[in-house]
Amino acid sequence: MSVQTPPVAAHEVLTTPIVEPASFDERWAAWQAKGAARDRAVRRRMAIAVPILITVAAILAYALLGR
Repeated sequence: MSVQTPPVAAHEVLTTPIVEPASFDERWAAWQAKGAARDRAVRRRMAIAVPILITVAAILAYALLGR
């Protein structure tokens, strides 16, 4: 039984373009955008988690101290 293998190119040319480094202002804007996106994500999570935690704490306080 023989295995057929495709011929391999002796030399492959990289076709990826060379990207010039971004300027400081572009990198700073990207950094700020990334931070703003993380802030929005945390605020969304806290908008859900904080009311739930307050409710659980109130129920526990009532159960332990209210009797």
